[in-house]
Order: sequence, then C-alpha cells, then structure tokens
Amino acid sequence: MNRLRLVGLSHRTAPVEWRERLAVSDDRLPAFLDSLRFMVGAGEAVLLSTCNRVEVYAVTPPEGEAECLLRKSLLALHGDVSLDGSLYALEDEGAIRHLFRVAAGLDSLVVGEAEILGQVKRSYDQARQAASTGKLTNVLFQRAMYVGKSVRTETKISEGPTSVPSLAVSLAHRIFGELSECHALVVGAGAMAELAVRALKSQKVGRVVVANRTLEKAVAMAQQFGAHPTTFDALSRELVLADIVICSTGAKGTIFNRAAVAQALEERRGRPLFFIDIAVPRDVDPSVDELENVYLYNIDDLEGLVSESLGRRESEIARAGQLVDAKANEFAPWYDAWRRGTTAALRHHVRESFSVEGDPG
Repeated sequence: MNRLRLVGLSHRTAPVEWRERLAVSDDRLPAFLDSLRFMVGAGEAVLLSTCNRVEVYAVTPPEGEAECLLRKSLLALHGDVSLDGSLYALEDEGAIRHLFRVAAGLDSLVVGEAEILGQVKRSYDQARQAASTGKLTNVLFQRAMYVGKSVRTETKISEGPTSVPSLAVSLAHRIFGELSECHALVVGAGAMAELAVRALKSQKVGRVVVANRTLEKAVAMAQQFGAHPTTFDALSRELVLADIVICSTGAKGTIFNRAAVAQALEERRGRPLFFIDIAVPRDVDPSVDELENVYLYNIDDLEGLVSESLGRRESEIARAGQLVDAKANEFAPWYDAWRRGTTAALRHHVRESFSVEGDPG
C-alpha cells in the first residue's frame, strides 16, 4: 500500500541562510516535481516553498528507502548534504496533522498569519497544473485549506499583528518612534510587499515608495495605497532618500549589494539606514550590516516580536490546536480507506464526515 510522506525544513529547524538554499522558484518547480516521479517513484507530489519552509508531500511506495530518496531530492536542489540534519520527516497521519497545522498558521513564524493559507493553495494549484496531484493530494490539500479557514473563523488566532510585514513595520516603529517624518522604500510588488505597504500606511509613514522590476505592477500597488511607484533602475536614488527599506521580492540573487549601499551612504551624510529583509532568498547582502550607520534585520530577527505576539494569543492558539487535532482525527478514517483502496468507503466517508469544496470524489 502506498503512503503519504513529508520531508522538509522550516524556521524551526534551520536559519534563513540555510532555508534559502532549498527555496524553489516557480520556473524550477515543474522539473523538480518530475524528478520526484523518476527518483522516488512518487505517484503524487506537492511542494510547499515559502520564506519559512520548504516541504515535499509525496505519495510513495511503502519501501523504507522512499524517505531517503526524498531527502536526496531536496538536498540535490543545493548539492550540500550538510543540510540533511535540518530536515524532518513525517508519514501517514503525522504528515496529515502537520499540513493541517501549517494551513491553520500554527506552524508559522508568526502564528496565525493569513498568508500561509494562500501559499498552500498556490502550491497545490501549481502541482495540479504540473499534473503531479492525484486522489490523495487532491482531497488532502482541499481539506487542509478548509481546516485553515475553519481555524480562523472559529478562533481569534489571527487577531493583532499576525503577518511578517506587519511585524517588520512594528520593528521600524520601535526604532524610529513616530514614523510620520520617515521615508520608506518597499522593494517588490507581491502579496508580502502589499501587506508591508498597508502596514506602513496605517502607521502614517511620511512617504512610501514601491519599487518593482515591472513598472506596471509598482504603479498598480502605488495607486491603490497612495504611494509612489518606481522601477529598480531608480533604486540607487531611492536608497539615498529612504530611512526604512523593506525587501520582499522573489529574486534569485541579492538586490542590494555592499558596494551599492556604500555608495548611497556617501550621499546620506551620516543618516542611518534600516533594512528589513523578509525575502527568502534574501534581497540584501548580509555583509551590508557591517557598514557604518546601516542596520540590517532579516526574517529571523523578528523573533522577539513574535514571542510577544504569541503571549497575547496563548489561549486562542491552544483552541486552534485542539480544533486541528479534531479535524485530523476526522480525516484519519478516510486516509485509512484510501490506503486500503476501498473506493466505496472513500466516497461514503467524504459524504458523511466532511464536505470538501471541489472534492474530486
């Protein structure tokens, strides 16, 4: 009987400089999913790759070597076996429960974040477009999205600042105090960048500039929030003017290197410059932090603010965990029926036990 296996790493097991090594860009995803079929014999596979985790969910033959092959497939993304100690592996009900916790935001750096639910959906949609999903992963991921929505509806786990960008802006507020006289530069125009712009505008930041490689995307976001659009060609100029730079692109390499920042510093006349890099892979060369009057924070540096947020929502987090456990227990008979290949039992359990929107039946 085939079984569900999960192999991955996250912010809980590896720092950002390790996680970024295994980050998979959209253009590499189809080839990676194909490789799982040939290397592991995975009949179904979904890759969840975010700033905080890289996880492979695969339906594999029951032989014990499948986990080892999944590990090798992930490590082949970077070619460095030293990361093997940061990988974790789960199977069957353990993998299911983990995915439900991920979708619910319980395993996130910022517990309760809403972004992860969209990332789970996007990862599933990409795998489906690559023809790498099947009976189990179709039902499992649709169920995980349902569980994630239920947790946010039935608990208050998402109250307060629960996104990485909102915590990044909270950090900026601690550094500068009143932000109305500050100039902020947001690099990127994706979902995380949009959250950063929203958070900055809510703090009444004096001037917000949105920079993107494609001007049309920068213009669209800037118009929506009353910000100023620009392209990457103008980054050197904007770096001279900015007080706060929040980076969140999907670039494969760094956007700001040490030489470019050092050049901007010459024109800033001693004014401090704060980078908050929430991208994975990172947008800012780590050596930039060695320059005088430059302060660089990455996604892992937000840990202190995360701890404060957790303390305020402790009881709701516990309730959410109990809800996830209950949903995982509900799903267990369906999974057991799938493993035994009893089609009638599968259909009956879907009808009687839970409703999954778009369930393939």
